[in-house]
Amino acid sequence: MSAEVAALDAALARAGEDITLRRKAGTGANQVNIDVTCRAAVRGVSANEIVGTVTQTSSKVILSPTQILAAQWPGGQPVSTVTERTDLRIPRANDYAVIKGKQRQILFVSPIFVGGEWARCEMTVEG
Repeated sequence: MSAEVAALDAALARAGEDITLRRKAGTGANQVNIDVTCRAAVRGVSANEIVGTVTQTSSKVILSPTQILAAQWPGGQPVSTVTERTDLRIPRANDYAVIKGKQRQILFVSPIFVGGEWARCEMTVEG
């Protein structure tokens, strides 16, 4: 674990909250939720960030990859190269974050890599 991830984990342990990251798999009656509990910082968006699909009910979420990697979320697919486009462990638009019991759709995801290692994930959620 890099120093950046360790520092983020410590900050989230002090000032974050538990959320559930959710990916839906299957269709219709066969749809299942694939969940992982993560520590995250959840904040409202600022006035200058309200453009396009981002509204006053949107929130910014910052999370560490630590719990995602430990749980091997969402499972089922081996990862050979970790990049924003190929790593299925990185949350994506149309996944969900359950925050304070409310399921919110992920609109945008910005994974941050430091020295080739996934170190942080910034997301915008709505709902």
